[in-house]
Amino acid sequence: MRLRLILFTLLGTVFAFATRATAADAEVKGTFAGDGKPATLAFVSAQKGEPFSDKETVTLVFTEKDHSKEKKPEMKAAFGDFDSALLITIFPDTGKIVGCDVAHAAHQKKPFSAIGSIEMKNFKNEGGVLSGRIATEGKVETFKQTWEADITFRVKAP
Repeated sequence: MRLRLILFTLLGTVFAFATRATAADAEVKGTFAGDGKPATLAFVSAQKGEPFSDKETVTLVFTEKDHSKEKKPEMKAAFGDFDSALLITIFPDTGKIVGCDVAHAAHQKKPFSAIGSIEMKNFKNEGGVLSGRIATEGKVETFKQTWEADITFRVKAP
């Protein structure tokens, strides 16, 4: 009986550590709304992007549903396979945003590009981890649809 208790406690500790390690790899918090309807972006990944102006890029894929099993989730995310999604393409050295695709479930016309509508703040690329805050300045109207975002993130670099 005592051995079972020790094994159970040990397994619980290992499971808790594994959960924390996974959670430490990717974290997303904040708000994302389309036409006044909130979406809970709970998952983020960083994917190697296509070069832009001969510079390396990274696409941050934010989704409501888990997309971690997809090798290249950007396309499926853009077309709603993971419910609402926000795809942000950046230069990994500076965090400068060079692409923004909005695919909110509440929008009739999606995905759409809104590059000038969102900014990166407090960006860091340290120890193989990208982090920062992406935000619009309140509601933005694109193609007669409104959206807004204020998201902090932390994710392992590709």
